[in-house]
Formats: sequence, C-alpha cells, structure tokens
Amino acid sequence: MATCPRCHGALSEGHRCRPIWVRIFIRRAIVSLVGGAIGSTIQVFALGLGTSAVPVMGFVIGGLLTFGLFEAMKPE
Repeated sequence: MATCPRCHGALSEGHRCRPIWVRIFIRRAIVSLVGGAIGSTIQVFALGLGTSAVPVMGFVIGGLLTFGLFEAMKPE
C-alpha cells in the first residue's frame, strides 16, 4: 500500500493529512508533562512531604529540562 509523503500514513481513497503541527504540539506537551511529573516526584522525595506541600518548582524545572533535552535530541 502506498504511503503519504507528508504524514507517512496509508494513502486510502479518502485520505486527509492531519496537520503536522498538531502532532508536534501533542508530542511536546506529553514530554513536558512527564518530565514535570518526574521532577515534582524527585522534589517531594528529596525535600520530604512536610516541606513541599505543592511541588510546583520541581514540576516547572523538570518540564523545562525534559523539553530542552527532547528538542536537543531531535534528529532534524
């Protein structure tokens, strides 16, 4: 079966390419959320539950670091 040169999906009769920016945005958002969750978990375990009621700083730092690593490791 032939594949679309733009989205690499199967070329069926009613094929429509999904916008590429949507896939890129979803991928970046998922990577940032996972990195933020890992960062906030590390902050809670490192400082203890009593000192950090809301691990916002760990979430932000983890998300930014993971996003930066994801962008740096892209093959493009």
